[in-house]
Amino acid sequence: MQAGCKITLHLACRKLKDKDTFSKSDPQVWVFGKQFRNNCLDNNWSFLGKTELIKNNLNPTFQTAIILDYIFEVKQPLKFEVRDVDGEQFDELGFVESTVGIIFGSKNQTCILDLSLGGKLITMCEKNQDLNELYIMQIQGSRLKGSWCSAPNPSFKLFKCTNNNEFFAYESEHIHKTSNPQWKTFQMKQFKIGNKFKLEVYNSIHNIIGSSYIEIDQLKKQQKEYTLNNNGGGITFSQFETIFKFTFMDYIQGGTQLNLSIAIDFTQSNGDQDQYNSLHKIHSQNQYAQALTSIGEILLAYDYDKQVPCYGFGAKLNFPNLKLNTVSHCFPLSGDPNYTNAQGLDGIMQMYQNALNYIQFSGPTYFGPLIVEAMKQATMIKQQQLNQYLILLILTDGAIHDMDQVEQYLEQAAFLPISIIIIGVGDDDFTLMKRLDGDQIDGQMMQSQYKRDLVQFVPFRDFKDSMLLAKEVLEELPDQLVNYMEMQGIKPGAPPFHDMQGFGMTMAQQQQQI
Repeated sequence: MQAGCKITLHLACRKLKDKDTFSKSDPQVWVFGKQFRNNCLDNNWSFLGKTELIKNNLNPTFQTAIILDYIFEVKQPLKFEVRDVDGEQFDELGFVESTVGIIFGSKNQTCILDLSLGGKLITMCEKNQDLNELYIMQIQGSRLKGSWCSAPNPSFKLFKCTNNNEFFAYESEHIHKTSNPQWKTFQMKQFKIGNKFKLEVYNSIHNIIGSSYIEIDQLKKQQKEYTLNNNGGGITFSQFETIFKFTFMDYIQGGTQLNLSIAIDFTQSNGDQDQYNSLHKIHSQNQYAQALTSIGEILLAYDYDKQVPCYGFGAKLNFPNLKLNTVSHCFPLSGDPNYTNAQGLDGIMQMYQNALNYIQFSGPTYFGPLIVEAMKQATMIKQQQLNQYLILLILTDGAIHDMDQVEQYLEQAAFLPISIIIIGVGDDDFTLMKRLDGDQIDGQMMQSQYKRDLVQFVPFRDFKDSMLLAKEVLEELPDQLVNYMEMQGIKPGAPPFHDMQGFGMTMAQQQQQI
């Protein structure tokens, strides 16, 4: 999901501390965020906006909304400062930190946060309503300028224009030796192209033939022909269609939950956990722990109960309640067959560290039993028509030994509400893993009319920065969820109705929750 998605944030406070002597506090909320730009999260807080000031009120409901960028695959920290404002001076009424994901992923997109000095901050957010358009375009060139002795090899790029900035959005294929090319039909989501974009036509990577600025409203009004600057020639939109398409945000706003399930590789190739170079080095922030943290803290924001089934594979077991001298390829990380869930990210990490004390690393590496178990969970979701989507996160250090069986399971899983994320830990050869990723050009699991792309593989070593790892791993997940829903003919649930004055709650409900 690209930057450009926007959400509108509404704010209220309850039971604020009274800092005034002869009247009540005059509260105002200031909102700060850490911006994600150039593939990096800022260290410092940036001011994002503020509400109006409301006088003499310890339970204010603010009318001024804050517009925020929404990027699913990136952790976007927020800080809210509530101030008692008196002219140019102010007293602190408390602050609280959260993330955009936690707020948007909360049930009914309503989140109640504890302020540092007492009282509550209530947030409610909603998706901006202009994100559902999908544009289908085909572009032709005419009389494009080449060199003095030959016709050009033309291609084009599109750049979204917003706030005096230009952001890359799309690049076409090259067409050989023609001044009148017809490029392939392509699709663009509204949030990625915006309301105005720049089209640049190239003869080579660095040789620009000409450019033109184009507005979506012009295309909607059937203005098809445009002239390139520098006497570069002309372009024509031979096709421009607008269709309505539900988005990932529609499904989340309609109540869809993401259910995370985790599987960890304990095969011998990881190295014994008491060795200094073990990938499972105990009581350390090893690669497994880093990956669990960076992915888990994003996905758990969209799971209401934070209950996460956790499994291990490739080990012999010596738990107090579960002993096995043969290799298990799918066992509860808790060591208790009747208790597979961990509570939240802290519970996952505790269960993982505890399991290291009761297992003997072995092998080989089989994914089949894990995928079968996940398919059982996804089948239950589908049969019971639950508004949920399962994500199986597999952390592994090497090649798998049941590839043919796994590929068969994935063909079946394509018709279930499930995505599978595989993170390769360590420095082994992950060639076979890439076969499972539907994006791989040479892969055997390419999407067809009978399949969909439901697997994402990323080697940890390529993204030592945990934020970039999460971004790469999760970037395709929104489209995978939407593609499944479309394939099954499932529309999003109705978005929640919010009474802004009561913030979606009666006074009795407010008192009960607060």
